[in-house]
Amino acid sequence: MSNQQQIIEAIADGLTLPPADMDLEASFKDDMGLNPVEVADLFDSLSRKFNIIVDPSETGQVKTIGDLVELIEDKLLE
Repeated sequence: MSNQQQIIEAIADGLTLPPADMDLEASFKDDMGLNPVEVADLFDSLSRKFNIIVDPSETGQVKTIGDLVELIEDKLLE
């Protein structure tokens, strides 16, 4: 399984949605209706799961599921 697929499955699990429902272009705020606290909780959960450190300044640039997948993939390569 690719890193991207693992990340998508972890996001889906964190949002209690089926992985097949994950649209990389979906906005956390506008499309998924998540508030900033819910997004922060998701970041925290994924950081622990993938054993990465995400600088808080980087989280403001993440607006979509695809943005989050890309950020985590980049962190896994560091």
